[in-house]
Amino acid sequence: MKPVQGRITTDFYEPRPLSKPIEKRDHVHGAIDIGVSMGTPILMPEDGRLWRWAAFRYEQGEVWPEMPILIDYGNSFCNYFYDTFGGIIIVHSADGLRTHIIAHLYCNQLFNRFDQRVHYIEEKGKARFAIHGLFTEAHDEKEGSVIGYVGDAGFSSGPHVHWEIHHGSRWEKWENRINPERWE
Repeated sequence: MKPVQGRITTDFYEPRPLSKPIEKRDHVHGAIDIGVSMGTPILMPEDGRLWRWAAFRYEQGEVWPEMPILIDYGNSFCNYFYDTFGGIIIVHSADGLRTHIIAHLYCNQLFNRFDQRVHYIEEKGKARFAIHGLFTEAHDEKEGSVIGYVGDAGFSSGPHVHWEIHHGSRWEKWENRINPERWE
C-alpha cells in the first residue's frame, strides 16, 4: 500500500538538484513525492521491520567514513542526512526483497511520538559532533499501522512524503530501484 494517499508532485524520472544552487539539475529523483497536508499520518507500506533514522552534519559534503552498525544491522542508508532528507523511516519488507525509504519527517514527530528507545552515535575522527545520528531499534510493524507523520524537513519545498523502494536491504542507484508508482 502507499504510505499516504495524495497527489504525486514529483515523479520517479524527474531531473533533480542534489545540492544548492537548486537550478543545477544533476541527478534523477529515483523516488516519488506525494503531496499531502502537514501532520498526515504515514502508514506502513507492507509488513516488515522498521527503524527511524536522522543523521546530522555541520558541513555539506561530510559523509560517514564507514557505515555505522545499528543494533546488529548495517545501515547502507546512513548517509541520508537531515539537511537533505530530514528524518527518515527505513522499512525492510518481511520477505527481505525490498527496502522502503520514507523521508522529510521532523525529528520531534519521528522520535517523540512513538514509544521506542532512541540511540545516539557520532563520528569523532574530524571533530566532536562532525557527524552524528539518532536512531531507534528495528521492530516489526504490520501493513497499515501509523509509523510517522508528514513533515517538511530537509531540502523540501513543502509538506510531502518522499518514497523510494530499493531491492533487498542495500542502497541502489536510481536506475535499479523499484518505481513506487508501479508498486502495488
